[in-house]
Amino acid sequence: MPEEVNKFYMNEYLQILPQCEKDNVLSLREYQLRKRALLARALVRTTIARYQKSSRVDPKLLKFKKNVHGKPEVEWQHAGDFDQLQLHFNISHTTSLIACGITMNSPIGIDVEEKQRVIKNNILSFARRFFCPHEVEHLASICDPEDQRQEFIKLWTLKESYKLLSSYKNADFKASEILVKPVDHTSNLFARDFRFALLELAGTHYAAICVEKDNTLEEKEGSPMNLKVWKTIPLVEDECMSGTSSVLSVDGLINQLSI
Repeated sequence: MPEEVNKFYMNEYLQILPQCEKDNVLSLREYQLRKRALLARALVRTTIARYQKSSRVDPKLLKFKKNVHGKPEVEWQHAGDFDQLQLHFNISHTTSLIACGITMNSPIGIDVEEKQRVIKNNILSFARRFFCPHEVEHLASICDPEDQRQEFIKLWTLKESYKLLSSYKNADFKASEILVKPVDHTSNLFARDFRFALLELAGTHYAAICVEKDNTLEEKEGSPMNLKVWKTIPLVEDECMSGTSSVLSVDGLINQLSI
């Protein structure tokens, strides 16, 4: 998305930000950082503005507050709006893509990574620093260097999505909390408390989504997450990409995950 936005729309995005957010964006010295920060704020505001029961709200009028964990959430202004406790959002970005995840009822963590992300360190050495032995063993079993790199990025992306959700809930996170292969399937908290999705986007990025299960709803074990994926340029274009070749589900690794 960032590469497709010209200066005209950048100016339009500035107009939907309150003065304090404008000041924060314009205080960044590097142009690319300013652009990314502005796009992220515009994407969050224009996306969340759709979540009013009766009609869309003006993105500029949205107000945010910090919850008890210090994380931002929407402060709805009218009784007719969705209850702020029902809507959750999270944002992640790379140099070439920004992702905003929205859920109702369940907190969400989302992370996006470029498939061509450069890993300067030796993958296994790097994995030994942050991953548990089971994950290192899994990576070490992959002979092809490129396949190993891709599997590392997928696993890292999944871990980050859970880390962001844990951060939202002010929970402690350790890299070893997500395993590729659980030692004891009887203590599989993943199946009980969390759901994951791993997507390949346009052949260029991986996107991992982690949500806490809604215990008030009956869900069949292993049922897929109900996702809709949109390609969005704020104020310009919204195109549903779900069900197209641009959004592919990557299931193999998720089926082995445990927390």
